[in-house]
Amino acid sequence: MREIRPSNLSLNDFLEFSNNDAVKALAASNLARLNLPGKKTEHYRYFSIDRVLGKNYLFFEPYLSEIKESEEIVIKNGVLISAPKDLKISLKSDRFLDKEHFDNVYYLNHLLSKEVIEIDVEKDSFIKIKHIFDKEGVFINYRIFLNIDNEVKVNLFEKFEGEALDSLIFYGIDAKVGERDSFEWIRVQDVENATYSMIGSHRVYVKKGGKFDIKTYDIGEGHISHNLKVDMFEGSLCEAKHMVYADKNAIRANITQLNHKERSVSVNQDARHVLKDKATAIFDAVVRVDKDSKKAIAHQNNRSILLNDKAYMVSKPQLEIYTDELEASHGSTTGAIDEEEIFYMRARGIDKKRARKMIVFGFMKEIIDAIEDEEILKDVLERFERVYEKDEI
Repeated sequence: MREIRPSNLSLNDFLEFSNNDAVKALAASNLARLNLPGKKTEHYRYFSIDRVLGKNYLFFEPYLSEIKESEEIVIKNGVLISAPKDLKISLKSDRFLDKEHFDNVYYLNHLLSKEVIEIDVEKDSFIKIKHIFDKEGVFINYRIFLNIDNEVKVNLFEKFEGEALDSLIFYGIDAKVGERDSFEWIRVQDVENATYSMIGSHRVYVKKGGKFDIKTYDIGEGHISHNLKVDMFEGSLCEAKHMVYADKNAIRANITQLNHKERSVSVNQDARHVLKDKATAIFDAVVRVDKDSKKAIAHQNNRSILLNDKAYMVSKPQLEIYTDELEASHGSTTGAIDEEEIFYMRARGIDKKRARKMIVFGFMKEIIDAIEDEEILKDVLERFERVYEKDEI
């Protein structure tokens, strides 16, 4: 493994990875258009991207491994280790690339990935992916391509485990959702110790009549951003829910761009944040309605609670509307716990400390209860409670 400091590498250094590869050449062209990510990049403005890229890392090259049989997909340090026997999964050099993604790291991630973990789904499936990291001081880079077709329903549950002290991880999912297919993506990322930095850069393409639901649960510490672009076509539906409970010195970001590309598309986005200590959360979300996207529905809302003066919330819900035939709304509120609620609970014999914890728990649990699968609901709730119960609210 060779040592690199990403901030010291030039655009030309990264463009060298595009040699003899048409898709990488396209990624290189788009990276040149956007330039390398830096503190002047708008969606990284509050993420301290210069701090992430300004460290020295050992560049970890993924290797070919014998894929063992297991009940879930296991990816360890970017290497596919095991997968269910009946799942069509392979490593391929071919990949899907969005030519208009907003994120510089999306193209960097594609450039640096030798192969992509490709999953083809042609029947109703419940897919679990466990990401494990245990390398210290390394730069890990990998991507996943999920191809859903044949009018099926797919549920994906992603979780992250292990510690990778002082490491940087680039990863992302590209997903194609076919006509009248349904894709639900649940991601939980609980970090109890600030061990690694991560940028996940994702792309979802939903064809006519398709449905895409995403539910994300960011819990605890970590320096992590998930950047998602979704393109929705005629009659498709998107339901997006985000929960962030961050403490200590965490920086947690959800950067989203949900695009109505054709008529009769419906998008509903709801985010909840609770921040304590010196934690920072970033909700930079655009719902865009193109001029040909008549009969659109676009709703967006973010509510945040700051538990102390040093917690910091960046809330930027945005509607970009280029048609006049739609139903739309958006809003954002940030503040402390309502003292009237605490007074009401104390009047019924609940002490102030317990009242605060109960209010926070109820505020977060609304988003957790959106999970329909009882097994996943229990898993996410346990991960939240493990961090939440330790904290003084």
